[in-house]
Amino acid sequence: MKTFIVDSWSAVMDNRRNPLRHLDLASQHYFMQVLGWMWSMVFSLAFLSIYQFGYVWMAHLLVFGGCCFTVSVFREAQKQQMEAARAIQELSRSSHCVWKMDSEA
Repeated sequence: MKTFIVDSWSAVMDNRRNPLRHLDLASQHYFMQVLGWMWSMVFSLAFLSIYQFGYVWMAHLLVFGGCCFTVSVFREAQKQQMEAARAIQELSRSSHCVWKMDSEA
């Protein structure tokens, strides 16, 4: 059951697995936002909370916005960590010294 839930979630929410994966990242983000707003409207109408739709919409916007912000912060931190590791690796290679005792003696 857990695998089914994880696979279902990934099929919709993972941009590498859902049908929008062939679009560029900006278009994927746009269409996922539109779909999120559409589903928040559908559920608001389904539960007859049309009068509370503004609050529901703002709550969805805050949750999705917070998730997007968190993901962007994590990706930026990972990118900076990879750049720092690459810089250290290049620095250690550039200062690498080999002594050939046979030819220098």
